[in-house]
Amino acid sequence: MYLQDVHVENYASRKRSAGMLTLRIIVMILGIICIIPFGAFLWTLLVALALFGLAWYIGTREQIDFDYSYTNGTIDIARVFTKSSRKKYLSFDMDKVILVAPSDSNYAKGYTGRGLKVWDCTSRDQQKKAYAVVFKSEKSQNEEIALMELEDDFLDAMEAANRDVVHR
Repeated sequence: MYLQDVHVENYASRKRSAGMLTLRIIVMILGIICIIPFGAFLWTLLVALALFGLAWYIGTREQIDFDYSYTNGTIDIARVFTKSSRKKYLSFDMDKVILVAPSDSNYAKGYTGRGLKVWDCTSRDQQKKAYAVVFKSEKSQNEEIALMELEDDFLDAMEAANRDVVHR
């Protein structure tokens, strides 16, 4: 028998929030207000351009996707803005994982209210099952929680690496 590389990917797509959409509309309205009555002044045009640029920037940050990748015991989470800009968000090894359990289970409730840093990598959809992954951070050596929406193949790969910490 020989060892094979294990690679599994999942993703969670966060919906656009009403608060960000409202903020973007307000900024655009302020930009229009600057142009209409005061369009003859250069400084108002510059303020309006800055406001329109801010509205564009808010628009690029409205839709967020999280890509989960499990490769040979390493879990990498990337944050993708509007399906174009990909940034590394979080990474940890399975040997640093203390617990993988549904976020509403008794296993995970033992870690809530302890002041741990929480990385919310979910779509925030109540219909989807979120898992709490408790791990020890390499930088601070403190326990942290990553909330993820994991599918069975991802959980199987995690379970193969460390069966004792995965609870379904």
